Amino acid sequence: MKTKKTKGIIAAVAALIIIAAGVVIFMMMRGRITATTMRILRIEGTVSMKEDGIVKAIRESLRLKSGNELDTDAESLVSIGLDESKIVTLDEYSCAEVAQEGRHLNLKLTEGSLFFEVDKPLEEDESFEICTSTMVVGIRGTSGWVSVEGDTESLIISDGHVQVIGMNPVTGEVKMIEISAGQRLNIYLYNDRDVDSIMFEVIDISERELSEFVLERLRENLKLLDKVVDATDWDKPWILGESDDTVTVADVGGNGEGDPEAVALTAPDRHDQTSAKTQEAPGEDDHYHVYTSVVTTPATCDSTGIRTYTCACGDTYTEVIPVSEGHQLVLTAGTEATCVTPGTATYTCLICGYTFTEEQPATGVHDFEGGNCLHHSVCTVCGMEGPLGEHHFVTLHHDEVTHTETLNIQFPGNQGQGQGGPVTVTVVDHPAYDEYCCEVCGVQP
Repeated sequence: MKTKKTKGIIAAVAALIIIAAGVVIFMMMRGRITATTMRILRIEGTVSMKEDGIVKAIRESLRLKSGNELDTDAESLVSIGLDESKIVTLDEYSCAEVAQEGRHLNLKLTEGSLFFEVDKPLEEDESFEICTSTMVVGIRGTSGWVSVEGDTESLIISDGHVQVIGMNPVTGEVKMIEISAGQRLNIYLYNDRDVDSIMFEVIDISERELSEFVLERLRENLKLLDKVVDATDWDKPWILGESDDTVTVADVGGNGEGDPEAVALTAPDRHDQTSAKTQEAPGEDDHYHVYTSVVTTPATCDSTGIRTYTCACGDTYTEVIPVSEGHQLVLTAGTEATCVTPGTATYTCLICGYTFTEEQPATGVHDFEGGNCLHHSVCTVCGMEGPLGEHHFVTLHHDEVTHTETLNIQFPGNQGQGQGGPVTVTVVDHPAYDEYCCEVCGVQP
């Protein structure tokens, strides 16, 4: 049965033309999330956990530590609660590792897929990132799905929006684009060029293109489902399995009216892209367009861009890419401030190349080294004299001090006759003793 142009067809064509050897995606909407309450909320099937490479016992409500690695087997899943409003669920055959530093959390997906849901905005001093080998997703009050299947990595946003920076690791080129609820992002890498070595393709998708794993997450959280439906216009009854959107070949004249052998076919998607051309009613020789998209003019910090859609037949149309929301600044160069010398910091916008340098004030903090209780320490940077060091008290042992003397002594003899002569004797000047004092200056405490 011929259908209107659907997003499903676009997605299939896009998958066939991906030539990227790898994709590096940095989500710059750096939301914030508390990472101090990571716990196992739910375990289904076979799930294992490693800590420093060693398999550990796992159970529901177990608190996770930085470096813990979770693996799911067939027909299994595990849900991690970051707090009452932030949950990540790993699908079967998935592996992820959690890393925590203060109030900053990083979850690295190495294989499989996961669904994330953050239904409250993050605080300014918190961050939450989901990473793969080629993707970093900064999350701020959004939900979506991340998948790693071999060399193919995918990202779908089901509510909210994010800004994405793609980087080609071979050419070093970086670009940014914004994607919103109901969209999937594809990035194409072309390593044989320095300019436009990264091309973005954002595809609107329907609820029919979601995996069963994602549909199950939406069905078990009706509050989230309502939020997603409001953001995407997806068919809620269909997601919940409460509608039957099928037609038969007989209904469209395939086998004739009432033909008992009519084949059931999935009804076409009702949610066409708003920027797509309207398809006329089908005729016997009608051609159905299948479009692929290319960013012909990237959006910048102060100007809109153009995305061009082209069919193999030559038909084409364009849509506007919104202006990026402000500069995306990163530190690219600088000099370190010292105790007496100011430093510098140079920032560059990843989108338009705008750059500026600001001065960092001298720290006024000296690096004193050396010195003792008799001599001052000295700053290793500016040579400034610092304070005296402390005494180094130790116990010193003093040996006994003696000298010898020769004395002429008369001893009583026999029968009243005295006898005598010189005698050598040892005289002790002072006995041995211990003394507690500073070994440098000799002062006692």
